[in-house]
Amino acid sequence: MKKLNFEQYRMLIVDDQRPFLTLLKGVLVSAGAKSIVANRTCEAALVSCRKEKFDFIICDLHLGNNKKNGFELLEELREKNYLKPEAVFVIISADAQRPMVLGSIEKQPDEYVVKPFSQAQLVKRLEKAHLRRLAMAPIYKQLYNKEPLAAIELCKQVVKTDSRYKEMAGRLLAELYWQVGQFKEAQTWLNSYPDDHHQTWLNVSKAHTELLLKNYKLAIEIAKKAIRQNSLLVEAHDIVAQSWLKLDNVNEAEAVINHALKLSPFSISRHMKACAIARKAGNFEKIIAHSQSIWDCSKKSVHRDLAFLCDHVRSYLEVAEQLEDFRARGRFQQEALYTLKRYRHNEAISSADDNFDFDIFEDIVKARIEGQNGKLFNSKQLLAQAQHNIGQKFADYPAPLMPDAIVTLLDLGEFEEAQALTSQFNQCSKSLDDNTKASLKSAALRNDSKKAHYNKYNQLGISLYSEGKFEEAYSAFSEAQTAVPFNIGITLNLLQCSLRLLQKTTKPDLSLLSSTKRIFKQLQNSNMAEKHQEKFDLLVQELDPYLTKK
Repeated sequence: MKKLNFEQYRMLIVDDQRPFLTLLKGVLVSAGAKSIVANRTCEAALVSCRKEKFDFIICDLHLGNNKKNGFELLEELREKNYLKPEAVFVIISADAQRPMVLGSIEKQPDEYVVKPFSQAQLVKRLEKAHLRRLAMAPIYKQLYNKEPLAAIELCKQVVKTDSRYKEMAGRLLAELYWQVGQFKEAQTWLNSYPDDHHQTWLNVSKAHTELLLKNYKLAIEIAKKAIRQNSLLVEAHDIVAQSWLKLDNVNEAEAVINHALKLSPFSISRHMKACAIARKAGNFEKIIAHSQSIWDCSKKSVHRDLAFLCDHVRSYLEVAEQLEDFRARGRFQQEALYTLKRYRHNEAISSADDNFDFDIFEDIVKARIEGQNGKLFNSKQLLAQAQHNIGQKFADYPAPLMPDAIVTLLDLGEFEEAQALTSQFNQCSKSLDDNTKASLKSAALRNDSKKAHYNKYNQLGISLYSEGKFEEAYSAFSEAQTAVPFNIGITLNLLQCSLRLLQKTTKPDLSLLSSTKRIFKQLQNSNMAEKHQEKFDLLVQELDPYLTKK
């Protein structure tokens, strides 16, 4: 292998320990490097990479307690396109703990070098990684430019002409077929390899393809074959767990995903899968643990999103929802509020997203808690106040605040408003994770019968009212209200119907007058949407003569 002339390349080294940073710089200078930038934190490294594109980045795995680590830096550089296609990224570490090693390898750095190492060892690894990158650079350039179809064609060329990197290109080709949804093409390609092919990636890729094609039993069979070759193939365990879940064998799925998490616990997507399995098993307390892990994995990474914190807070409320015992329910409700309080005073987190407000989210959480405890009026008031504050502070409704607001609206019987907010949520730019989808679906199913009852009698009431049959309409609206006592729309319909009945007679019925005043007071003390407030204000003008009667 031809020796690399490091003099012509720009290098970045990252380590929080100054002595090792100096030592590493000396090793590279001895190898011929002339242009070296040294940083002690990931934040500084990100600034350096934003300013210029490096040829080599050598980063220590651990960069201080509660600091972004090496593989989190790699993820962020890729996400932000700060790495040029030919750049080599190497992680170095003295950490031999399996979870950290596997977690790093899963992020696919170009090399993972274990301390201590000699100059000759490091240089050799850098040279090999550079040659791989150079050979695959045309493909990586197409991926950099988000042209997967062009990258597929280049992969095919490498497979045909380059014996040294054909395995690498073959594996990447399968992944690109998945990316563009060509699962059958991936299957055909992978099955073209001979049966005696010994590369472990092949069985993992085959199993993944069968999972995508919904051939779940075959996916399990092939993935288990890969695991027999190498028990540390975490992706193979993931495939088995997902396939068992699709086959409704929740116990097997749970056992396998738990084993995968022991091997490599620093994956957001793996904990998401575990959440889905726990939900299917009805084990909501496990969702608490997994959602905590998702938040922990994300908060120092490029994936940091306060929506993950909201998901974790929500997980306590989901457990509370399942409990009949008031004290037990209260413990989980208080834990939700405590979790929110713990993070709201963390300056780095609370200022992480301008499109979020801890006070408003706390009011929504409290509204949901009041609803769970049967205090619907308090729930209604808290949510209405939160909605008002959102309108005052934000141009657009913040997506992380939507799920719990939607659930609370459904539980309060405000179905039209819940549907409008759900539609808005589904159109958000960020993809909706499966855990949140399942939570919203559960709330919708829980309120289905109530919604059906409300719709039936509300529509009947509207139809009767339009025909001038006010007494029958009043009865229909009253029946609708039994299902949703704090629905503003139905309460306004009742008030309007009461008014028409009062206007029909010169001597109003005292019981009707009394109920009209009660409905008026209920609405008068309610925060309501602008369209409802306008309708209420118009009705008040007509009602004024009756409201003053004793």
